[in-house]
Order: sequence, then structure tokens, then C-alpha cells
Amino acid sequence: DSGIEWLGEIPEHWGVFKIKHVASLHSGHTPSRQHPEYWEDCTIPWFSLADVWQIRDGIREYLDETKEKISTLGIQKSSAELLPAGTVVVSRTASVGFSGIMSVPMATTQDFANWVCGQKIMPEYLLYVFRSMGEEFKRLIMGSTHKTIYMPDVATFVTPLPPLHEQNLIVQYVQKKKQDIERLKSAVSLSIAKLEEYRTALISAAVTGKIDVRKDVA
Repeated sequence: DSGIEWLGEIPEHWGVFKIKHVASLHSGHTPSRQHPEYWEDCTIPWFSLADVWQIRDGIREYLDETKEKISTLGIQKSSAELLPAGTVVVSRTASVGFSGIMSVPMATTQDFANWVCGQKIMPEYLLYVFRSMGEEFKRLIMGSTHKTIYMPDVATFVTPLPPLHEQNLIVQYVQKKKQDIERLKSAVSLSIAKLEEYRTALISAAVTGKIDVRKDVA
């Protein structure tokens, strides 16, 4: 028994840790819009709620595009941070609980909790932990109109922690199964499209007399 309700039982040789003990937690920030110079010569990707659509469906894992960019000066004059590739981001306001991995260095708005993984946890494994925490996110959400998980609660997040070689095997397994599921979805979608074409052709043939329906309905 892990002692954590949403985790339940885990393999005996795994550990359970607060995520902040195996990855460093960083909040995002928005440089002041009242200083136009902070928003000139912008080259640094800046992940915001306008970009959450990329990870809503749980398919995409790596993030490299953002609607807006910020400048080096904007970062220097604010609490925004340029975080390294491999940082795991989790949305904590409005669209709560969506997660992804930075594939390039980025900054984020304050709407995200950002985790820079240490040597004991893989970014991809931590991403899948977050993607399995839906019910826990719901439990921690505050507010009915503007939904938020506050940073003190974010700091209490826990993770099961297998040895690194098992994390790697888990990541490979999940990625392969996800690929299999996407292939099945594509095949089913193609079948549905063909059936819809057949339905249209059938109706057309029936109403124009190309099919003799008298025996079939007699």
C-alpha cells in the first residue's frame, strides 16, 4: 500500500516521493505589459493558456511552438524564467491538469507549474504520472469560476518512483501502446468514412431506381 489514495498499491521495491524531492519546481510569470520594451525583439518561446489546446487530447507530448514569445529583457526584468528542454509543464489554472514536455528552452506564464527533473526521474515518466492524476487534480482544484490549484498544493504532489531502468521500460511500453491505439483509431475512422460514403451511395441508388427494393421489403 502506497499510503496515497490515488496511487493505491505499487510494487514493493518502488518508492513514493514528493515530486519536489526528485524534480525542482518553478512557477511561470508574465512580464509587465506596461513596459513595451519587455515585448520587443521577442525570441524566447513563452507557453501560455493560449497554447494548451496542443495537449488537451493527451496525444501530443513534446512542446516546441507557442503563440507568443518574450524577450530576454522581459525575463531579466521579471520573475519569468527560461527553463531547459526536458522541463515538464502542468497547467494549474483555468484549464487544469494538462501536461507536456518542453522540447526546447521556454518560459511559461504563471498558469503553469514547471518541473525540471533530477537524476532519479525521467521527464517522460513524470509526464505519464501527471496524466494519470486526473482525479487528484479534481480534488485539489479551488474555485468554481476561476479554477486553480495553488502552488502550495502543487508542492505536495507525489509520485511512485521505480528504478530508472523500469521507468524507461514503462515509458517504452506506454509509447508503443499509444501508437497502437492511434493506428486503430485511424483504421476505425477510415472504416466509418467508407461506411458513410456507402450509406450516401445506397440512398442515391435506391431513390433513383438503380436498386430494385420490391423483393427486399415485401
